[in-house]
Amino acid sequence: MKRFQAQWLRLQPLPGTSRPVRTVFLLFLLAAACSKAPAEAARARPPPLVAVVRVAVRDVEETVRAPVDLRPLLQAEVGAKTLGYLDAVLVDRGDRVKRGQLLATVRPSDLPDQLATARSAAAQAGAAVALARANLDRARALAPSGRISKQELQQAETALAAAEATQAGARSQVGGVAVRLGETRITSPLDGVISARRLDPGALVGPSSNSGAILTVDQIDTLRLFVSAAEGDVQRLRLGQLAHIDLDAMPGRRFDGRVVRLAPSLDPATRTLDAEVQLPNRDGVLRAGMYGRAAIVTGVHPGAMTVPVGAVQITNGRNFVYVLRGDRVQRREVQLGVDGEDWLEIRSGLSPDDEVVSAGLEGLSDQAQVRPARGVELFGNPGELRGAQVKPAPSTVKD
Repeated sequence: MKRFQAQWLRLQPLPGTSRPVRTVFLLFLLAAACSKAPAEAARARPPPLVAVVRVAVRDVEETVRAPVDLRPLLQAEVGAKTLGYLDAVLVDRGDRVKRGQLLATVRPSDLPDQLATARSAAAQAGAAVALARANLDRARALAPSGRISKQELQQAETALAAAEATQAGARSQVGGVAVRLGETRITSPLDGVISARRLDPGALVGPSSNSGAILTVDQIDTLRLFVSAAEGDVQRLRLGQLAHIDLDAMPGRRFDGRVVRLAPSLDPATRTLDAEVQLPNRDGVLRAGMYGRAAIVTGVHPGAMTVPVGAVQITNGRNFVYVLRGDRVQRREVQLGVDGEDWLEIRSGLSPDDEVVSAGLEGLSDQAQVRPARGVELFGNPGELRGAQVKPAPSTVKD
């Protein structure tokens, strides 16, 4: 451009040349300069920088996935069967308990008096039985001599049977009141941990108090979860299949369980089938209520090829990748398999030694020239290629 400016400054009117001719010549020089500058800039622009990775070969698991939350294997709501006032609660949330351990006591209103009354009635019934038995023995002794009639003997036998029946009823009454009195001692129905405490001492409890449960006990040495499988995946589910569980509360750790139960029918509202998975928790690291994702392994593809999700371009329902060939890329159609969330299985279209473009696909075309970068941190600063090995762009600017 400076060269054309110098020519313009040195331009002098020629003898016999009119002003319009010089104007036309000036416009010609400017047009030539403007058309040449973009062409030189285009030739000087380097090829686009793209991130490339090698195709990964791994054993790919075919899975059925679903979000899940952990639940206790067993859960019991512990309440009072006897009407009375809560006298003491001996445990609190988080305490581990054993089956049969005393958890709370209830102060009954009149059960001790009822038990005393029942025992008195049982004693009276026992005395009546003794008297009836003595009368029967005496009647049997006098019957052979004819001193008493057969009717009197039968009456003595009937009186003994009635006294014995009354005695049995009185004893049952004593047992019933004693059981109710024993139920004022509330014990744990299973081994587990206290997950909820709802009432404090002094509260009125019992069937007619509408107070609800006092405590909740969860058995957590084994947890269970339910995987909701879509209708198309039901035929792939089997008892005993391995399940991987990833929890949001414990990133980076994976827990394994087994399918122990399949629902007999699909939920008509969601058209899904629940598969129950049990997860061992003997060390108590896991807690009921944790949220995560479960994947039931229904098959394994050994030695499968995988690429990052960003390496696959979807166009009109067809899947393409860009394979690096020297400093150019080749566009290939591939067939996809298992979706691993951050990677995709490639069933056909690639070989294990291929390198594919994983970032920078926008604007690429078949046989386009690129500058490949290896070892790029895709989720870092877009302006940085941390540890990347970048092939330098060829020099296209002429001196």
